[in-house]
Amino acid sequence: MSRVFFLATVILIFVTALAALWGASGFNPGADILWAVRLPRVVTALFSGAAVAVAGALSQSLFRNALASPSITGTESGAAFALALATLMTASTNDTTTLQHPYIYTSIGAAAAMMIAITFMGFSINGHGGLGHLLLGGFAMNALLAAGTALCVGILMERGNGMSLYHWLMGSFSARTWSHAAVIGSGSVLIGLIAWFQAPTLDALSMGDDGAKSIGIRVQRVRVTQVILISLLVGLSLSVGGALPFIGLIAPHFARLVVGPHLRLLIPISALFGASLTVFADMIARVARAPIDMDVGILTTIIGAPYFLWLLWRKENA
Repeated sequence: MSRVFFLATVILIFVTALAALWGASGFNPGADILWAVRLPRVVTALFSGAAVAVAGALSQSLFRNALASPSITGTESGAAFALALATLMTASTNDTTTLQHPYIYTSIGAAAAMMIAITFMGFSINGHGGLGHLLLGGFAMNALLAAGTALCVGILMERGNGMSLYHWLMGSFSARTWSHAAVIGSGSVLIGLIAWFQAPTLDALSMGDDGAKSIGIRVQRVRVTQVILISLLVGLSLSVGGALPFIGLIAPHFARLVVGPHLRLLIPISALFGASLTVFADMIARVARAPIDMDVGILTTIIGAPYFLWLLWRKENA
């Protein structure tokens, strides 16, 4: 474990340093650019990726399936719809205080989407149901929420102020400041620590509900706690960086292959892998078409979607 943690940390430090120093004109950023522009963006991307990766590890534990992730179960779509709706309300009422704390709306949206998914897609909070129900229900949930988000964005486009929301929802760390980094950094570390301390209890659920109850665990309460932690992590990440599709699937899956399913090990390694992947994707998004920023969500989807299809194919042909 110590070697894996050390190697993952070294990789993250290397990718972070590379992303901070490398720009469209090469490796020559000035001190002002480095401190005021590059580092806040990189640190925000780092903690956003870590938060989504930990949410993915908790989702896989909740559904007892290595193919589960926040994006598949509609959590990210719910957070995005809530943010789009809040933005539309702000534009309609001219009440600038509505979006002062966007993570409140994104967290509520993420929690609502997951609870609806758990209730209506045949995959109950008690862990019953199959992967087919999860995927089909998740597909329907994502499509419905995406339609609602597109409607909000379309209305804002007609009013001439929808492009910033569109790029935000597609995943963007452009113009992020130290205040964004502080919010996502402090929030993700706090929630991640809570999840880490809860890890032994969460792992006990892998024995099944009856086995967990036999050792005194309140199964329903623990599962609700997991839903809350996942929603807070996804909502916090999306509120500062937009959607990061498949990071919540790829990072914990890599970590599981290396350290196994126990959350005490899986959570920190998933966070390191997710942070590295997100910082790397943001770096490519920033320099590939400079001076135009690509949407980070496009790159994570290009990487993650084929990987997910390969996992499904391997599972079916195992």
